[in-house]
Amino acid sequence: MAHLADAILTPRRDGAYDAVLKWVLLMALIVMGAVVSYDYGLLSYLFEADRSKITVLITVLYVAFSGHCLWILVELAREYRRALQVKAMLATATRLPDLPRGSGLIDGYIADVIRSREHPSEVEGNAHLLMMSLGASFRRRTKIGSYGTDLLYKLGMLGTMVGFVMMLNSMGDLSNFDVDTLRAALQKMIAGMAVSLLTTIAGLIGGILLRLEYNIADALVTDISQTAVSFTEVSLLPLLARGERNV
Repeated sequence: MAHLADAILTPRRDGAYDAVLKWVLLMALIVMGAVVSYDYGLLSYLFEADRSKITVLITVLYVAFSGHCLWILVELAREYRRALQVKAMLATATRLPDLPRGSGLIDGYIADVIRSREHPSEVEGNAHLLMMSLGASFRRRTKIGSYGTDLLYKLGMLGTMVGFVMMLNSMGDLSNFDVDTLRAALQKMIAGMAVSLLTTIAGLIGGILLRLEYNIADALVTDISQTAVSFTEVSLLPLLARGERNV
């Protein structure tokens, strides 16, 4: 929360935390939609009619993955701000400045690029591989989003199968064809159909919304990678080469 407040209140901010603000806006719209659905009784019906409770599981997992997405966005935004700071410092430098060293991925990447100059004949190859490694490191953090989205879809499909089984099970209770037996069997069939449809809807909506959240993180990863490539090719490598010539 401190990082979010800093992103909002800092004068002439660099936009590093804009992705977090987009996530907050998206979640505000989702919460608003959930409140309206609850007010109309849709959410109450969703949880009460689903006897399998798979919709409850989908909801809990969605909230957990959304929290993870926020945490990832804050970490990535911190790295993006660091990349923007390094780019600004290198853009106006005539020689390689003393860059503050931290524990982030950007700081580790810069240190690796500088160390790679120990083998001048392999400079371009080393820098290219290091940029690829940096991008892979960032993408690995958001990869769980694809797993979460797929998991919610699969749970919705599982609910569909459970609903069909409940419907078929009600057919086995037809020992005779009196009114009470038919009424009970029909109620069980309707309950099974409700489970099938409601879990499918919950899985689809949860998966779509979760994919939207992690798309914000994926876009931020692209911005960080592009910034790293920019300051490496435009400023960092030329400054390192100039320093070697002056030695």
